[in-house]
Amino acid sequence: MILRRRFRSIGICIFTLSIFLTGCMSGEKEVQKEMQKQTNTSTKDETDKKETGQEKTVSGVSIGIEEALQLEHPDQKGKKVLQLQLKATNKTAEEKFVDVFEMSVWNQEDKKLRIYPGDNLGTKLAPGKSVKGNGYYVIEGKGPYKVQYENTETKDKQEWTINKVKDMTEDESEK
Repeated sequence: MILRRRFRSIGICIFTLSIFLTGCMSGEKEVQKEMQKQTNTSTKDETDKKETGQEKTVSGVSIGIEEALQLEHPDQKGKKVLQLQLKATNKTAEEKFVDVFEMSVWNQEDKKLRIYPGDNLGTKLAPGKSVKGNGYYVIEGKGPYKVQYENTETKDKQEWTINKVKDMTEDESEK
């Protein structure tokens, strides 16, 4: 009789433990599903950021396009200027030159955009140093824009695709 009660108690304990573990496992699955949703969302956000934030190395200089903005052309009404906000870091042991004039931009129709004579980035970079600056281009046609940086000495080059341009013109800011 005592043995029977012990087996019954052990059976009840095992049954309770299995129900508890099953509940924990299903809760864990829900947590895993929620984490997967968040990962998918953050991956999409990272993809959007990579369009402009991705750094690429050209001849030992890491170049990143941090943001692309559409500005009003100061001289010609109705014309727009593309501003690329850049960050460059010299990852070599020797001085390197970074210049927007080594960067070309093409529109969706593969037409090369002209450089706008603004405060364009062009500087010597000491080893390990970074610099932020801009590149300006007169917009003709529509994006997405293809950006290519080619080192004129080494002929090393990298390309970016800019799908999203933040509109900073008066027309857009009034909305």
